[in-house]
Amino acid sequence: MRATRLLFLTPLIAVLGIAGPNTVIAEEASHTPEVVGSIPSPAFTECISEDADGTIYVSGMLDSIVWKISPDGAVERFAHVERYVAILGVAAVEEGIVIGAFRRDFRTPSGYDFSNAEPEVALLDKTTGEIIATAPGENGQLFNGMTADERGNALVVDSLSASVWQFDPKEHTLTLWIRDDELASMKPGARSANGIKVSGDYVYIANSEKRSIFRVGIDENGDRQGELTLFAADIPHVDDFAIASDGTIFLPPTGSTNPGPLYRIPPGEAAVTHAIGPSGASAIVSHDDQWVYWPSNNGIAPETSRAQQLLRVPAQ
Repeated sequence: MRATRLLFLTPLIAVLGIAGPNTVIAEEASHTPEVVGSIPSPAFTECISEDADGTIYVSGMLDSIVWKISPDGAVERFAHVERYVAILGVAAVEEGIVIGAFRRDFRTPSGYDFSNAEPEVALLDKTTGEIIATAPGENGQLFNGMTADERGNALVVDSLSASVWQFDPKEHTLTLWIRDDELASMKPGARSANGIKVSGDYVYIANSEKRSIFRVGIDENGDRQGELTLFAADIPHVDDFAIASDGTIFLPPTGSTNPGPLYRIPPGEAAVTHAIGPSGASAIVSHDDQWVYWPSNNGIAPETSRAQQLLRVPAQ
């Protein structure tokens, strides 16, 4: 991919303490982000997925657009799905592009209400972007984080019911994959389970409220194996995240500081600053384990028409 290097002069302010799993170590950022491509929309970018050929897909949440970024850095509008008022999740699988979306607006003057939002998972044709099939959820569900499971299916988190659902793109079915109290909020009706990734024989799921990441086994057929266990606790923040094959976690810069630190958390070690860059809601490690990608965003209600950027830094 063609890339342009960004330079941020904003100094890093980090928490100092005794090195350990809960500590953020202040150190000079290892890498400077490169701009892979410009996404010509100010809308909130919610999710990112890489296809087998290196093509990257990014969901534009409130403009109901899926963006396609080719390996050479070319950006195009892959699909504008007018059936939906919002698209959150996106996952590239062999049969097409899977999205998690809503047919009714969940925004109200007092906040969010998903009780009548008509959640749905849809499969889009990779050539035309048209809908091939849909699988409806139930009102009250919040289909949020999504990932391909590396076994042909897509997994989508329901942030309001402490559960993960599996979409089969061949059968066009949506079934419960796991429900566990560890993914629940400590406040009734609050959002908790959020980002999700698959690496090797494990599925990793974030609980934003608990600032923790849990994992559970997955077999060669995509079925759950064993019980959910804690993988990382008391991390700086976690909405979505990326994970390398060795278990290293990457947290994209949070919206509370922009630009801000992209953290790297090696297994069992403290979080360190890997880069300083624009805030984003999601991130991935490339299939070859060489790069961390994330799309920038301007927030749910952007105050600027500035285009978004697909950024990357080396994963090492």
